[in-house]
Amino acid sequence: MNEQSTSQKPRILILGSTGRTGKAIIGELKQRSDSVQIVYSSRNRVQVEAWRQEGKDAVFLDLNDARTFPTALTGIDRLFLTTGYTVEMVHQSKTIVDAAADAGLEFIVHLGIFGNGRATDPHFAWHEMVERYIEGSGVAWSHIHPNFFMDNLLTFRS
Repeated sequence: MNEQSTSQKPRILILGSTGRTGKAIIGELKQRSDSVQIVYSSRNRVQVEAWRQEGKDAVFLDLNDARTFPTALTGIDRLFLTTGYTVEMVHQSKTIVDAAADAGLEFIVHLGIFGNGRATDPHFAWHEMVERYIEGSGVAWSHIHPNFFMDNLLTFRS
């Protein structure tokens, strides 16, 4: 467990806490609140303050500003990593993984995309590059590879 952790329960930082996937992860983890502590994150300071007002453990973290990482990762044991799907995700993921390794995190769960490791579509290739980087970070990891999100189908309008 991270030496700076203040809880006996592993503290899990959820990136994307305001998104559909992040909210679903939080919903699942709430059912295990006796064994884990959820830490919400946002790049929106107003959102972070609102969560804190609700009694939630929340941190400000901006994936485009690595200076926000050390404070956000203090006392964190595990990280759920999801990013937006642009080329920025490569840089954002690299810098947060570096910071996670430096902070002594135990485990990273990365939300990736299905592939064979030799994808040529940029979006798929970016995820594969991020995954290889995580695997070389020295932090234990797991990659989640959904083929499709039913939520996306249900919200699609033609």
